[in-house]
Amino acid sequence: MPILTAEQVEYTYQTKYQTIYALRGVDCAFEAGQMTAIVGSSGSGKTTLLSLLAGLDVPTKGAIRFQGQSTAELDRDAWRLENVSVIYQNFNLFAHLTALENAAYPLYLQKRPRKEAEEEAAAQLAAVGIQPDQFGRFPRMLSGGEQQRVAIARALTAGSALILADEPTGNLDEENSQNIFTILHTLARERERCVIVVTHDMELAMQTDCTLRIQSGKIA
Repeated sequence: MPILTAEQVEYTYQTKYQTIYALRGVDCAFEAGQMTAIVGSSGSGKTTLLSLLAGLDVPTKGAIRFQGQSTAELDRDAWRLENVSVIYQNFNLFAHLTALENAAYPLYLQKRPRKEAEEEAAAQLAAVGIQPDQFGRFPRMLSGGEQQRVAIARALTAGSALILADEPTGNLDEENSQNIFTILHTLARERERCVIVVTHDMELAMQTDCTLRIQSGKIA
């Protein structure tokens, strides 16, 4: 049974000169334990869809439903904190925090004891291939691939049911891109997470369980 659905989702916004129809009647469903890729050309609506799935906004028409409940009816700030982790192309790590502290940050927000938070974060960093001698390094001291692994560890530490990634390999070389996709796919299968990835890389997209193509705001 799907954990997250989009039902006849439309999204429009107004510029100074025109109304933009970013999404036009999108229907799709996502399941725990699976990794889905969303592909499409620039401006097709794929990032808009990911933002709505993450609860950063609500549709103009239609509904995004998490376990059957519309996100428009939820306290979306609290819902995102408990259920959603977003991984970005530019990693979005805190420059003044170490790798360990970045990974533990969701648990700091939950007021968990610092020792407990950092023990959990250390376990998740190890799970994505960050070595103990790297835990105390700041983001600037890590490679791009290592920074993205820390971002994934942070998502795992949060325990989020939904892990959404916007071009997570856009700043990485081919080898690191493959490694990141492998990690995301493995955690979907082994940890029953719902993983949704926006990507322009069709070769990587074809390795996922399902690929959705967005074209002119519609599922093609």
